[in-house]
Amino acid sequence: MVTEPPPLPPMDGETIDESSEDEATQFASVDPLDKIRSSYDIVAERYALELADDMARRPIDRGMLLSFSELVHELAGTPVTPVTPGVAAGSVVGRVDAPLVGDVGCGPAHIAKHLTTLGLRVVGYDISVAMIKQARVKFPEGELFVASMYQLPVPTAAWTGAVSIWATLHCNVDERLRSFKEIHRVVKQGGYFLHSFYVSAPDQPEGSTYHLTKWFGHAVDLMTYFVGIEDAAAEMDRSGFDVMAALVREPISANELPARRCYMLGKRR
Repeated sequence: MVTEPPPLPPMDGETIDESSEDEATQFASVDPLDKIRSSYDIVAERYALELADDMARRPIDRGMLLSFSELVHELAGTPVTPVTPGVAAGSVVGRVDAPLVGDVGCGPAHIAKHLTTLGLRVVGYDISVAMIKQARVKFPEGELFVASMYQLPVPTAAWTGAVSIWATLHCNVDERLRSFKEIHRVVKQGGYFLHSFYVSAPDQPEGSTYHLTKWFGHAVDLMTYFVGIEDAAAEMDRSGFDVMAALVREPISANELPARRCYMLGKRR
């Protein structure tokens, strides 16, 4: 058994402000999914304001999203939209001729919004009502809905691809597999799945966990899981995806958690 590791440095946007003890007790006896929902409901506004846009500006991350979009376009037989300054986000919303992909755990829709500039029609889902509220403010043209990654209100094989960017950070192996198998259901054969996760951090080896209890000065209750590359690849394989690529990178800005992270791309069998 891995013992509880020492605390990490503050996460993105975490402050040292003290919140009330009452706030800290609201997660007692709540199931894991409700803890995730409640925690993100609490921090949604600050997260959308301070973190979301910065994520979409990171060049290495954008490169993986571009690769994903080009593969989806190739599968769908549609022309690849070049990344051009001034392309309006949402210009392909609702277009039946654009490849349809899902953003599972979309948060404030920063990734969904970016993917539309690459010519993809994106439907976003998140368990947090407050996050979807922020998403509809930041991306009013978007198709954004409240739903669980374990039970998507989507027909089987409806999507050409899916992304799940940092959405399974708080899921254990069984929960990740449950999410991946649901994504496998809604992505058509030959479609693509891109997800991201933390690999390790100072004093956080692969396979360890970190219990986040304070974020943006608010009490939260979030277990964060660090997953080894080989373990992540095995999970993709068990869920019906062949791993095509895995890009591992270190933090590239002061605003990021000092963790090694990975983008893993799979193709649905």
